[in-house]
Amino acid sequence: MTQAESYDMIVIGAGISGLSLTNHIARSGKKVLVVDAADKVGGCLNTYYKDDFWVEMGAHTFYATYTNLIDLIQKNGLEQDIVAREKIGMKVFTDKHEKIMSGVNKFELIRSVPNLFFSKRDGKTVKEYFGKIVGRKNYDNVFTRMFSAVIVQNADNFSAEYFLKRRKTKSKEHPKSFILKKGMSSFMEALAAHENIKVQLNTKINQLTKNQDGFEVKSEAGDAFTSKDIALAVSPQLASELSKDLNADLSSVLADYPIQNIESRTVVLPKEKLNFDPVSFIIPLQGPCFSMVTRDVMTHDQMRGFAFHFEENHISKEEQEKFMTELLCIDSLDAETVEAKHKLPLIQIGHTERMAKIKQLAEETGIYITGNYFNGLSLEDCVERSKQEFDRYAKS
Repeated sequence: MTQAESYDMIVIGAGISGLSLTNHIARSGKKVLVVDAADKVGGCLNTYYKDDFWVEMGAHTFYATYTNLIDLIQKNGLEQDIVAREKIGMKVFTDKHEKIMSGVNKFELIRSVPNLFFSKRDGKTVKEYFGKIVGRKNYDNVFTRMFSAVIVQNADNFSAEYFLKRRKTKSKEHPKSFILKKGMSSFMEALAAHENIKVQLNTKINQLTKNQDGFEVKSEAGDAFTSKDIALAVSPQLASELSKDLNADLSSVLADYPIQNIESRTVVLPKEKLNFDPVSFIIPLQGPCFSMVTRDVMTHDQMRGFAFHFEENHISKEEQEKFMTELLCIDSLDAETVEAKHKLPLIQIGHTERMAKIKQLAEETGIYITGNYFNGLSLEDCVERSKQEFDRYAKS
């Protein structure tokens, strides 16, 4: 076993939640070690690079309403890399590309929309709330797939309160929606580059203990790291495993949190191979794919890139690629496809109460905890939660 130096904070998990918390703490003057089992930082912000071209395999867009995230972009020197997304539309797919509202019954929609002014989201699923607003048949025929594409999981039982959340803040100096010149991963690398941060990749932590001086974490390889404080920025299941020796009740609540495992497959193709116009993304109204997200929002002279999001282990790689060719309207891919795997929380009714319990138990245990299963799924939700935990840390 090798003994590493001690840190003010160890953050386990180098995704957007972990790195935003890490960056806040490092900029306050503290020494931080961030540890991740993957071979690169970023988590669900995962850019695939091919020569001078890139395409996002996970999260793909920033918005002007993401003010906490914009603050980090500015403080980490990436303001000049902001690029407005080109204004191109989206399509649905049946057996061909069609206009986004082509399958919607306009009469049912007009008749149902007034319910928007009388319905409340609290205590309702997405299906219960939006089914009344767009019409039941419209929901079943079209909107269930549209909404599922947004959150990359079946939206029917998702909590309406946490779906497409309205935000009161908005930057007037930034485009409504934007990307970065070098992709999302460039933001992750910038967050991790602070002089007070050490990044330890390819390191799977399997034990976390607390003593009178703070915390000690041990890896499967036998490395040990110590710190005054600890933060978990991993999936609820892994957080459960790591906290079992600290607080059995916290571990139990985290273990029960439902997760959707996503398998994303990306392909880059020459522009001349494709015969459909630029599109931001395509939503299949049937089949195994949640959505096809494109790189068309930032054009390239020669290439186009696409990321397809599937439920993990639902179908084989060969079946995935067959469906990809159908969505792309080509006979064969004739190109390498690249796979990425992500975990997304299933935010269901009772989420607010469950999160309150997790926060209470974490504070009682003396640890910090963040992730995409607290305030919501969006990147801003992740950064907002990490900022809340930093504020708590700064006051302690």
